[in-house]
Amino acid sequence: MGKSEVKWLTRLLKIRPEKLVEPASFDFRLKVQKIAFLLSHLKVSPFTDYTFSLYLHGPYSPDLAKDYYGLEKVKVEPVRLDRKNTNTLKWLALKDERWLEVASSIISVRDRYPNAAKKEILSTLTMSKPWITRDMFEGVMTDLASKRL
Repeated sequence: MGKSEVKWLTRLLKIRPEKLVEPASFDFRLKVQKIAFLLSHLKVSPFTDYTFSLYLHGPYSPDLAKDYYGLEKVKVEPVRLDRKNTNTLKWLALKDERWLEVASSIISVRDRYPNAAKKEILSTLTMSKPWITRDMFEGVMTDLASKRL
């Protein structure tokens, strides 16, 4: 995976690369991590090259983090997306960081435990994220189902 595709993603999300390295830019980094994870889940290359582990704020890739430092001098290389994935990415870009954290965490748990019931997924998530309410969980699940994620 190259930094050029990560720079493409930051441009699409309207995040200046220098913002990613500022100490107060956690929300920007979280958004890049979660959308890259969701693109990987959708089998969008080259994001499938990243390995994600479940972390405190949802799926996290140390290699992706390494790639988004020092992007200022990197040339942008567009990622080719089909119409469906382009529309999904535009939809995801409008979501806030909290929604992205819940959505990517749900998908990560579902990928790890494909036979888990919704109740078990919610229970698993609330162990590390007690702020997730049933209504929030159900809303995100409905949103994900509407996009077949």
